Amino acid sequence: MQRFQRTLPQATAALCLVTCCSLPVQARQTILSGSIGTGIDIRDRSYDQGNHGGSSDDQQKLSLTPSFTLSSAGLYDQLSFRYAPSLNYDFVDDESSLDHSLGLTYQRMLSSRWTVNVADNFTLSDDPDAASSSYSTDSGTDSTGTSDTSSTEDTLSRDQFGSTYWTNTASLRTSYALFERTTLGGGYTYSVLRNDSSGTGSGDSYDEYDKHTFSANISHGFNAYWRGSLGGNYTRGLYKEPPPSALAPSTNSDLNQYGLNLGLDYVQSVRNFFPFQYSYSQTQYDNDTRSDTQSQQWSLGWNHSFDPQTTLAIGGGPSYAKTEGQDGTWGYNAYLDFTKQYQHATWKVQLSKQYETNNFSGTDESGLTDTYSAKTSFAYQYTKNLGLDIYGRYSKESQIDPQGKYRDAVTGLVTQTQTGDNTYDKDIYEIGAGLSYTFARWYSLGLKYSYYVSEGQTESDQYDEHRIMLSLSASKEFWRW
Repeated sequence: MQRFQRTLPQATAALCLVTCCSLPVQARQTILSGSIGTGIDIRDRSYDQGNHGGSSDDQQKLSLTPSFTLSSAGLYDQLSFRYAPSLNYDFVDDESSLDHSLGLTYQRMLSSRWTVNVADNFTLSDDPDAASSSYSTDSGTDSTGTSDTSSTEDTLSRDQFGSTYWTNTASLRTSYALFERTTLGGGYTYSVLRNDSSGTGSGDSYDEYDKHTFSANISHGFNAYWRGSLGGNYTRGLYKEPPPSALAPSTNSDLNQYGLNLGLDYVQSVRNFFPFQYSYSQTQYDNDTRSDTQSQQWSLGWNHSFDPQTTLAIGGGPSYAKTEGQDGTWGYNAYLDFTKQYQHATWKVQLSKQYETNNFSGTDESGLTDTYSAKTSFAYQYTKNLGLDIYGRYSKESQIDPQGKYRDAVTGLVTQTQTGDNTYDKDIYEIGAGLSYTFARWYSLGLKYSYYVSEGQTESDQYDEHRIMLSLSASKEFWRW
């Protein structure tokens, strides 16, 4: 059986066309490159409580992925466009599919002080990791190791693997150097998540939404030793709800989310840096059946370079979390980021504990979460052409005010009432390794393996998963003018 995906949204194509046609005619360099790749993706997921919903636990997918990248740089602007469709065939379900990954970024210097950035990213896939690993331009972590509340990158629930979806994120950002040490910035981002009607994946459907985010920030250097920053953001989330019925009354999940970041840094020397960070996050839900939440976190840190190859960032402080109708809870936040570089290798250790707000995972597994995480990775470049990556991670998530099936798993009741002070806990373990080998100038061979374990309280997130990915690709620069 074959299924054919819809074409790319007209809005995305129009944005690309308008941006390309608006480039100024001047001395510039343009490069067109492309690649062709094929791969095998084998996934074996086993649920602790039998076959989840009667769906298949296995996937054996063969893919063919051509791609091309166009980059163009002028005196005052830069353009980058990438498109990579993927033709897939799943031997288990005996069906074919066509995925899409498209990314566009455009940067324009309106003056020596003023810069504007435009970006658009589109993904059509049944792999939740594809949305976050596609053509991305924003980072959600600052130098202190804390999350940037203005980040608009969302993480889809991995439990939904097999659900075919499409997501598109368009953003406009600007930065202006007001004075020599003062910079103003801001932007708007629009994100959309939809289920693909022609998809026949084994997972459940995602909760569809439209997301509007506005952000503004200012940074100022007081002198050579002190600098500060202030940033704020507002998000309006609009969810597409199923039609209400007598058994399933209407539940409006729309929300308003507010964020504030305040930073003050003391730079003692090139080897010692002391950051102070305060963050505030609040979510207000339109539906009274869900409680509003807020969190505040203070942290004081120390960033130190022992030598050019060894760095350490460590810090922490008190945290406060409150759910509407309940007493507030005091806790703590902490982070540690250690990096050691060798002649041919890099070793990293990352630890963190903080309150996180994620209302756009595509499931009811959202809201305010108390999260512990630990990760270590080791990368070794054995030769110029052969590299090895190894990693392991653990996280513990305690979801405050759980909803839907997560609430029912905690309370044992299928009701529309609040959960009181209950939390939904989940532990995640993952280990993985990868080999990459380049040869004959244009060719690359890759092999990846990962073992993922989810230990939650619902049937859908009690599983372990083995995944093996083998890929072969060839890339080449076609033209340069």
